[in-house]
Amino acid sequence: MKKIQCYIQHKKLEEVRGKLFELGVPGLSVIDAKGIGKPLSQFESTPDAKVPQFLPRVEITIVLEDEAVDEVVDTIAKTAHTGNLGDGKIFILPVEEAIRIRTGERGKQALY
Repeated sequence: MKKIQCYIQHKKLEEVRGKLFELGVPGLSVIDAKGIGKPLSQFESTPDAKVPQFLPRVEITIVLEDEAVDEVVDTIAKTAHTGNLGDGKIFILPVEEAIRIRTGERGKQALY
């Protein structure tokens, strides 16, 4: 199993959510987030340098079976893309185990 954690613009959330559920994603979590991306590295460390501001983003977290990851990641990337700075980032992490608390189901069974 894998955990997909991505950060996208708020205005893209509903479109991304719709596409993910069309694919049959079993569920997702959404958190409001703030972040500073690549432009931070472009600032010089001088006393008069401007301090970059946090930008509002949405963090989406999904846990999936390995076989579904590529299609879901491609869908998120395509749907969230605007071609401008700040489109976001996608991270893919391994998940050792999933447990549905209500039933005790484990592994892939706990996802659906």
